[in-house]
Amino acid sequence: MTIELNSVPEAVEAIRRGEVIIVVDAEDRENEGDYICAAEKATPEIVNFMLSGRGQLCVSILPDVSRRLDLSPVAVQNDAPLKTAFLTPIDVRSAKTGITASERSETIRRLACTDCVAEDFVRPGHVFPLLAKQGGVLRRAGHTEAAIDLARMAGLQPAAALCEVLDESGERASRRGLAEIARKKNLKIISIEQLIAHRRVSEKLINRAAEAHLPTKFGDFRVIVYSVQYETQEPIALVQGDLTAPGLPPLVRMHSSCFTGDLVASLRCDCGDQLAMALKMISDEGRGALVYLPQEGRGIGLAQKIRAYALQDNGLDTVEANHALGFKADMRDYGIGLQILKDLGLSDVRLLTNNPKKTEAFNLRGFDLRVMDQVPIVPPVNQHNQRYLETKRQKMGHQLPEL
Repeated sequence: MTIELNSVPEAVEAIRRGEVIIVVDAEDRENEGDYICAAEKATPEIVNFMLSGRGQLCVSILPDVSRRLDLSPVAVQNDAPLKTAFLTPIDVRSAKTGITASERSETIRRLACTDCVAEDFVRPGHVFPLLAKQGGVLRRAGHTEAAIDLARMAGLQPAAALCEVLDESGERASRRGLAEIARKKNLKIISIEQLIAHRRVSEKLINRAAEAHLPTKFGDFRVIVYSVQYETQEPIALVQGDLTAPGLPPLVRMHSSCFTGDLVASLRCDCGDQLAMALKMISDEGRGALVYLPQEGRGIGLAQKIRAYALQDNGLDTVEANHALGFKADMRDYGIGLQILKDLGLSDVRLLTNNPKKTEAFNLRGFDLRVMDQVPIVPPVNQHNQRYLETKRQKMGHQLPEL
């Protein structure tokens, strides 16, 4: 549901004053709301209020703090659906049991100190540090990163306490319920999408690392390789024509890497066919862009994808195989790709995809990119990929014809 939100500057100012705010994420992601406050402002009264949210009280910290405090992930292999990075729970060493609001407050505030060291804490404890990704919500659109961003933007130490808000039945509070809490408690409420849009005005994670002319069998393209801050991945853009010229919005394909389909022409998927079709369609129009994103196997990686193939050999479909391995059906994120499209000067595009969720990703992420048309890109069917395509249509909503 649509709710009235405050502005990001209002929320940042509230954080600076030491207040709690509510941050909501996308309704197609976790669809949750969290209480958030700056860690260094976490008084016992604030912590006691946040605990009324009845979720898990956590503290977002950056990798350098995690390393300094020698905090390890609670699981060697994080296969949680949204990869929430829980670290060893801790208490400040001076605490008796660590469970009280005042003791948790002391633990949280100590975590925000620039001179805190591992010996200041005991483990296990009652406060759960979360490892935030460098780059914040421009890199991962989660509450862990939003909390860090808000504290940093408020001019405070980049550490923040957060607690998910549950309703009276113990389920995630609805947006209507969160709006009512904000009204009654006089709390500011914003969305992660707002925060992305606000940061996008002056910040970005990608930079052009190299570019050159690239003749292909589909025509002449300009190839641009990007570097991504805090990551080793090197996404690529293949561009043809003047993307900012008047006329129809250019064709754009956001293509996730697929070693088996793109490189060795596997018949198990449609990826290689879609890559070739997209380049030909762009070349036929003489204008457009293909962004190649290194997120193999819908974001689970090559080894896990091959494990999923083995499960499919034993009867599971592609969605069931991902679930059996502990993953969502689709783990991809398009934030970096959207930044690349903005770097290319795009605002309106015709998106080459059968997946309506890609269109939603454009509209929800706050990057001022509009999908003016969803252009189908339907590959040929063979005996090896027919079930795969049927699963995409039936379980993932892809707009494919009856097979």
